Amino acid sequence: MLAGNRILFALILTGLASGAAAQTTANGDTNDTQKGLISISDALNSADHHPIHILYVHGINEIGAGDSALLRTSICTELKLCAVTDWKNAGIEFADKGEFAGDVQPPTIAYLGSPVWNNADEWHAAAPFVVHWVIHLRNHPAVLIVDEINWWPLVLALKCRRIVAPETYLAGPDLKLLQVCSEASAQDPGGQGRFYPWISPSQAATLAKVKPRGALANRALKDDLIDWGLSDALLSVGPMNGLLRDGMRQLMAKSAAFDPNLAGEPTQGSASGASDAQEKYNWKAQLSHDNTMDQEFIGVTHSLGSYLLFNTLNPESAAAATPEQAAQQTARIAAENSAMQYIFERTSQIYFFANQIEMLEITNLESSPTAAPSEYQSRGLAPPPPIPTSPAENFRALVTRWEQFHANFQAALHPNDESVRQKLQVVAWCDASDIFTWRVPRIGDVDVVNLYVQNGRHWLGLFESPAKAHADYAKNKAVLRVLFAESTHRGSAN
Repeated sequence: MLAGNRILFALILTGLASGAAAQTTANGDTNDTQKGLISISDALNSADHHPIHILYVHGINEIGAGDSALLRTSICTELKLCAVTDWKNAGIEFADKGEFAGDVQPPTIAYLGSPVWNNADEWHAAAPFVVHWVIHLRNHPAVLIVDEINWWPLVLALKCRRIVAPETYLAGPDLKLLQVCSEASAQDPGGQGRFYPWISPSQAATLAKVKPRGALANRALKDDLIDWGLSDALLSVGPMNGLLRDGMRQLMAKSAAFDPNLAGEPTQGSASGASDAQEKYNWKAQLSHDNTMDQEFIGVTHSLGSYLLFNTLNPESAAAATPEQAAQQTARIAAENSAMQYIFERTSQIYFFANQIEMLEITNLESSPTAAPSEYQSRGLAPPPPIPTSPAENFRALVTRWEQFHANFQAALHPNDESVRQKLQVVAWCDASDIFTWRVPRIGDVDVVNLYVQNGRHWLGLFESPAKAHADYAKNKAVLRVLFAESTHRGSAN
């Protein structure tokens, strides 16, 4: 019996050592799923060399800036299109208008009776921001800008105070998260001082000494994936939805107004010299000149980021204490609505690295067509009650709005040749072992291409690292090859 156990143990070790590596090719629903896809390379090789913006929106579980670093690095190291040092940090911009203006008190949102933000300093520390990265890739004439949109500061107060701190008495202290929540971190963007001690250092020191309960693996899973990750998804569909939307709309408008030709080369990691490029591109003038592709935008979103990107198409409403303030808010919102129109008109490609759309849309069900009253009466039934009004439009309506913006722009761009009008393209990536991703169905009249990859090594077909399965799409060569593949769908310049 002992010898048999040794043989079984040896076989298990052999199987683990020979676990299947990550995929280097992507699979689709059919053999020709990838046929006809356009790519970021196609956009970069357009004959007029217009700037290409990647609007990069991170997902759940974020700690600090830099989530786009994996994609930026992989473009250089895996595809050999650049050196990592070629990427230039061209500055950081914070949401700073309306409810995010410096002299505004925090929103009156409470958690079980306690305010989420206690004062203006805390609210100022919660402002989201965008980091602009600029590069010229080898053999691609147009400039590429990665606008890394960071919304995570908005959720830190709730996560640190209401989840990390009390969770210590169950799952035990997470020293990394306690540090992030209690002091300014080295990940502080550009030295701007926006990390904040949501938990006091003394409280964090006390919590760090608490003896954990429960099994080690279960505690770790709950700390990372549930407490710090799933909570982001839940926050995005509650009252925080509007704050996330407003902050991201401001940051996207700043990205539209960023002029990469004036960016210069500031020191990496700092905001020095950033004012040369910020708010310098006149996209408002271009909005009325709909016969020119002056800039192009490509959405690359991770996880929850896909839901939040389309959330920016929801209309805002002005609310202020005085008529003068209301007029200012109305003008600001109108400008942001125009910015969203400008961006989505010029967006043909969107890529999802994992997503929670199907799961999150369960919280925002739409009303189906109502049967005629006579049908209910004939069955002896009363008509159903009306559906409660939702503060946010459902995802299908938002995608339809994007489709209409884009179709109108393409018709103006190519009025006499429908065949050359760019079609919408949504590519959704899924690792089947990723526990936080779902397949994306057709949305209204927009087709979605679902592609399947394996981001980490499989061990005996039993296990893949949850972290790699969810986080490593941007370093998977199968993904990168589709993103930057050459096709014949656009004219190229030498």
